[in-house]
Amino acid sequence: MFDSIQEAQKAIHSSRDDLKRKSVPDDDSVFDLLLGLQQVLEIAVASEHKAQALTPREVSDIGDRGLSLVDNLVLNLMEKNLLTEKQDIEQVALVIAQWVIDHHGVLNNIQSVVDGLAYLANAVHDKVILAQIAVFMGQVAYACNVILKHDLDNSKLTRPWRVLNINRGIVATRSHDLEIIAVVYADMIRNIPLDAPDFFSEGMSEMVRQNYPDSVRDVVQEFYEQTKLPVIH
Repeated sequence: MFDSIQEAQKAIHSSRDDLKRKSVPDDDSVFDLLLGLQQVLEIAVASEHKAQALTPREVSDIGDRGLSLVDNLVLNLMEKNLLTEKQDIEQVALVIAQWVIDHHGVLNNIQSVVDGLAYLANAVHDKVILAQIAVFMGQVAYACNVILKHDLDNSKLTRPWRVLNINRGIVATRSHDLEIIAVVYADMIRNIPLDAPDFFSEGMSEMVRQNYPDSVRDVVQEFYEQTKLPVIH
């Protein structure tokens, strides 16, 4: 994840140069989308120097625009099999989400944010950093709009709200941080109540396969007991 909007801007410039070296046509829509994304980040930077702060609605609208551009860029890059550039752009989505959160906006679209977080978490093994990612994922969940938060239809397993919460549970477990694990698991029961029982059931099996510490197993066991479905005789 980039540490600042400025780093994200540099990454966009770098992606543009890489695409030109790979002979992607200059008139391709990818470059228009990159330019639009660059403009959104410039607006975000400029807002920091204004005498009057942006309203939460304005922040949310800027975030919506940036994340929509990211979504379209990702689709274009996937069609061209430019996976490295795709992953970089998804990391830009995390910077936009952080900016929206810091300025008290609402996240109305989290698809690329969820994908960027998944890639980031899979690339990290340090338990302290994993704990930090789990905390950030919680901030993303808190900033989501009401419609996303009340998406309880578990017929589509890939819906972003479900994936965000499931992945946060996995990341928290991998961190071995007992306090964070307990908070995240409690959030899962509230946020995705129809999916949480299966998560904890599978987690019990994973404790054995991955040889987790007894302290982590105890927390998983506690939440498994809370949510396990009754056996019908």
